[in-house]
Amino acid sequence: MRTFGHIVTSAGVSLANYATYRSKPAAFASFLVGWLIDLDHVVDYVGAHGWKPDWHRFNEAAHEKYSGKLYLPLHSFELLALFFLFFKGEKRQPYRVGITLSILTHLLLDQRCNPSRKPLTYFLTDRIRKGFDAQAILGTSGHSHLKLVPRPVET
Repeated sequence: MRTFGHIVTSAGVSLANYATYRSKPAAFASFLVGWLIDLDHVVDYVGAHGWKPDWHRFNEAAHEKYSGKLYLPLHSFELLALFFLFFKGEKRQPYRVGITLSILTHLLLDQRCNPSRKPLTYFLTDRIRKGFDAQAILGTSGHSHLKLVPRPVET
């Protein structure tokens, strides 16, 4: 799913969180977390294309076909579990619910909008176990987009 879709969805989760807990900071946190997770695409972009900004390449969001790697450190169900476990207590409950729902919604929508990605793709431990190798993570059947494209030589 694209960033705009995540912003709209995060706004919905945030509004529901506010309606339930009446906590503006918790609602704002759930809104931010729901789409700022996508900042980890910068890690994959830099690994594939270096530090030179190129909006077309960044927006393509298929950096693994250039680098052969798929990192996305924030796109992980483990992160969801960490937030859920760390935000214990009555005062933190609005944050716990809002942030974990935002992360869960983000991951489920990404998984739904990227049907070619295997369910384990969204587990950081699985990506680590496979050495962040895009072919191993995404598989080879139906993933012709994984043919590595050489990075252009700068002159």
